[in-house]
Amino acid sequence: MNLINRDIGPIASIALKTKSFLQPAPNAIVVLTRNQFLNILLVEDDLADATLIEDLLGSFSESLFRLQTVKSVEIALVFLEAEKFDAVLLDLSLSDSLGGSQAIAVLKARSPTVPVVVLTDINDEHTGLSVLRSGAQDCLVKGKFHRTLLVRAIHYAIERHHIEEQLRQQALRERLLGKMIEKIRSSIDAASILHSTVAEVRQFLKTDRVLIYRCQNWASPFDGEEQTGGIVAGDGLPEGYIENQSITAALAVSCFVLVESQSVQAIADVSSSPLAGSCKELLADCEIAAVVSVPIWQSGDWETANQTQEGTVWEAEKTEDAAENYLWLPALGQPQAQGKSAPDSMAKNGNSLWGMLTAYNCSGVREWQQWEIDFLQQLANQVAIAIEQSQLYRKLAIANQKLQQLATTDGLTGIANRRQFDRVLILEWRRLAREELPLSLMIFDIDFFKLYNEFYGHLGGDDCLRQVARAIAIAANRAGDFTARYGGEEFAVVLPNTSAEGANAVARKICDAIASLKLPHARSSIGPYVTLSCGIGTAVPSPQQSPDTLIRSADSALYQAKTEGKNCICHATSNSYHLKF
Repeated sequence: MNLINRDIGPIASIALKTKSFLQPAPNAIVVLTRNQFLNILLVEDDLADATLIEDLLGSFSESLFRLQTVKSVEIALVFLEAEKFDAVLLDLSLSDSLGGSQAIAVLKARSPTVPVVVLTDINDEHTGLSVLRSGAQDCLVKGKFHRTLLVRAIHYAIERHHIEEQLRQQALRERLLGKMIEKIRSSIDAASILHSTVAEVRQFLKTDRVLIYRCQNWASPFDGEEQTGGIVAGDGLPEGYIENQSITAALAVSCFVLVESQSVQAIADVSSSPLAGSCKELLADCEIAAVVSVPIWQSGDWETANQTQEGTVWEAEKTEDAAENYLWLPALGQPQAQGKSAPDSMAKNGNSLWGMLTAYNCSGVREWQQWEIDFLQQLANQVAIAIEQSQLYRKLAIANQKLQQLATTDGLTGIANRRQFDRVLILEWRRLAREELPLSLMIFDIDFFKLYNEFYGHLGGDDCLRQVARAIAIAANRAGDFTARYGGEEFAVVLPNTSAEGANAVARKICDAIASLKLPHARSSIGPYVTLSCGIGTAVPSPQQSPDTLIRSADSALYQAKTEGKNCICHATSNSYHLKF
């Protein structure tokens, strides 16, 4: 590389080649107008060289540069902390303790946003590459450049630095966005997702308030609860903000302006914005200077949604006249009509508005950058997906719960079915075998139930089964007691840690409860009302035995009770049966 015979520095030539695809933002290109100048700090301890630089930069018909000269890096650091400079011209051979690449490193560490152009007496490729690797934007050899080359090097250094800073900021934003998206996707709790999102957005954008507003409830409720529209998550909100009905009403109207405009609402200065009605006053009362809102779209049953929305959404406007005469952002091209019916909530892409993500700046006006809007839009898209996934997961959980209930519940009586009875009995048998405690099982049978069905019909028989099941379940109400429909007109009650005497007492309580119902039974030969026969088995479970032994014992006792004339309780112990009427 020849650093003598050149028109521009090595980095400048690279910038020209890559300029077409780097696409810097307009403010990255230095364009000076009348009365504007670049503030340049020259670090040079040689008076002749300093005078030459001053002459070169000052030889314009109009002042384009404001040059300040210091003799050491230490003094330069003080100036950089006290004042904003557009670029630094650094002599690489300073006589102070800091020189060469070390001086560049110190300047970049203390003022990373200021580009550095190196001036050196050394004309070799190694020196040029070394200073560039240390963070300088360009390297000029003293005595080998003229005014045009010096000015070009300064301008290119500033432009390249702006491009690099933009790329660095973009990479940083993409990393942070990636982390936030990963956090959102890793959760299925919608409330947690929303609260985490507003907190991180507020921190990332360095703004004063961030909130997520949920629109009027349409096709599906949020988290299983009916929603009437409101703030569902916020960060930096003052006390009473969420409960303020005027703010809620304004947010409701803002949601539908998002639908109509199909665009983002971004207001840099509320005081000078084209807002009508009480909207500007409300924002001023809330000390809001700038605002940006992006929509959160979702798919769904929007035909049903629109029917639900049409009659309810504009109720918010009636509250304290907060939504009166809104005309949001006419610059968007579609001003909100006053006093009209709610706009169609469905967007052109077939989705519908779930809510919006809104950021407020209260400390002063703020020109929202395009990358900030893009960031919020990407985040809103991810939040929409996460919400939909959360809702689907909740619906799946509810469906699974219903399936579980169907699989374990008797459809007629509402108590546990035979499958659940078998499962619970096995579990209790194993548990009490470890604890060496007694387990009792009661099996009840409705006396003369076949005759009952013939006389009262199957509908009457079904009602009888339901009432008997309810009475048994209420009577066997101790923690751990378990009631199930065993089959037909038979019911079973599992009594963990219950002796024979305790089981007899519970059986008597259940029979008395049935008697107190006084369910008519015209075909019973025992009496005018429905009665039960009961067989009880009690055992201390053993790992070597099966719970079927207890079932057989209780079933045998029930058979004995029915043989002895019904309407009685029979308890099986060893090879004998004890009857209690």
